[in-house]
Amino acid sequence: MVFFHQYFLIFALCTLYVESANPIAQFCNEFSYTITPELSQNIDSVLAKLIQNTPQTGFNITDFGDEGKEVNGIAQCRGDVPSQECTACLQTAAKEAKKMCPNQVEALIWYEYCFLRYGTRNLIEDDDMGFRVVHYNVEYVTNPRLFKETLTGLFERIRKVPLEPNSKGFGKGEVKLSDSVTLYVMIQCTRESDNTKCERCLSYVEGRFKSLCEDKKGCRIIYSMCYVRYELYSFFFGTDKKLSLVNSSMANYVVGKP
Repeated sequence: MVFFHQYFLIFALCTLYVESANPIAQFCNEFSYTITPELSQNIDSVLAKLIQNTPQTGFNITDFGDEGKEVNGIAQCRGDVPSQECTACLQTAAKEAKKMCPNQVEALIWYEYCFLRYGTRNLIEDDDMGFRVVHYNVEYVTNPRLFKETLTGLFERIRKVPLEPNSKGFGKGEVKLSDSVTLYVMIQCTRESDNTKCERCLSYVEGRFKSLCEDKKGCRIIYSMCYVRYELYSFFFGTDKKLSLVNSSMANYVVGKP
């Protein structure tokens, strides 16, 4: 049975991201095993190992438990995020995942700075593309033709960067649209994915830019294997916290599956 199913939510995002903010994507597998005391303990052990080991390299895969009760876990921090912020994000993600899915043994949760997933199946082999969350700005750019050409060119320029060794599955770039406006793009592939899965996921995203994000001032497309975001303000680590709500236009965002 397919693990993730597409779903629809709409709500306003009224605050700039901080490590303790709400997740940008989350899902509980309603078809997973009912939680038992042993499975709950195994999940706790996996989460503790992920929090401890992930910040060293920004990525970790682990498991805990006997055969038949084994829980697998994957965690990753965004490629431009230092270890201290990685730890803080994972601590929040682990706590919220358990709270979000108290009766399920499989969960996925994305924050802006980190990603965490656990379950009883082999998560490495899972390449389901059914899970998708889209955040988009309801405001439109003033020069759609120039914007579209620039966005496509920048995306193509950096889409191979996450596939390179030592990239941490992360690529980013920026280009000026005018003297006062700059376009920023980020790509993050989950590092358990081989290059083929990452490329496939990015192809899905590219193919949906037109229908999901066309001419929008900002957009984020999140699949279980990759995350692509573009904005007309810098959201790269070290700059995002300095931005005001007015500059970020986050009050104009909604999230959903069109």
